[in-house]
Amino acid sequence: MGLELANPIIVGSCGLTGSVRGVERCAEAGAGAVILKSIFEEQIAYEVDAAMAASADSIWHSEAIAYVANYTEKGSVGRYLSLISDAKKAVDIPVIASVHCVSAEIWADFAARAENAGADALELNAFILPSDPQVDGASIEGVYFDVVRAVTEKVSIPVALKLGSYFSGLANALCKLGDSGIGAVTLFNRFFASDIDTEKLELSAARSLSDANEYLLPLRWVSILHGRIGCDISATTGVHDVQTIVKLLLAGADTVQVASALYKHGIDYLARLVEDLRAWASAHGFAAIDDFRGMLSQRNAANPAAYERVQFMKFSSGME
Repeated sequence: MGLELANPIIVGSCGLTGSVRGVERCAEAGAGAVILKSIFEEQIAYEVDAAMAASADSIWHSEAIAYVANYTEKGSVGRYLSLISDAKKAVDIPVIASVHCVSAEIWADFAARAENAGADALELNAFILPSDPQVDGASIEGVYFDVVRAVTEKVSIPVALKLGSYFSGLANALCKLGDSGIGAVTLFNRFFASDIDTEKLELSAARSLSDANEYLLPLRWVSILHGRIGCDISATTGVHDVQTIVKLLLAGADTVQVASALYKHGIDYLARLVEDLRAWASAHGFAAIDDFRGMLSQRNAANPAAYERVQFMKFSSGME
């Protein structure tokens, strides 16, 4: 997105980047950039609703309602803006703000304030699950474009869009978004997953950390989109070791995000990933990431079909 990174390994948005000290530790361990823990639209909505409910018996004037809404918004947003500005003062690597967004109007305003606080870029974590049978795919895609349009009109810093894979025409939608003015797409968002407790007979939360094999989904789509989309690609989900980082870069990713691996092994594991990446490149005769980035993308493949159905035929033939 035009940012200068010492290496392509970014710490993704997570609790580890939710404090200035956490950001400092990531920088000390060698992160190319950090994405701050997300602020959620629901946080602000909840604070406003709670403040109103607490005084439900009071007689509210319109001016008072506006004041309370503004005050409670500053409770969450103000703390987050302080995190941005304090983190920028503490480290020399790019600091990227992260927003879980749905409403274009709310987050366009926040984006401008994040830029003023010093954010180097903004990642919009668009969490839209196509679960309503009354809403068609085109309507859901329209929300993404509305958010991108509203935010990019408000800021001059680069904007990334973190997306899930729930699109009826994924390559088409991503390429259109890539031409919409964003600087990058992050593939892929991990939707919250629910599970069922068979003893308590109730819903429960599934594990939030990724598994090491989850990189296979972004790997396929990074390789398909490399050289075809009008913005950068950041790969995330399932990145647990240097081999996965190398694979995603070979497929065409511009950057690779890690989070779950740092929860499992500690933030200092970053230093090992950076060193292992350098060692792999050197061992294979590559002086820079660009020397091998996208080498094994679909666009550069001698047999592009190998990335699609023919691969299924090849690997399933012996599994009767």
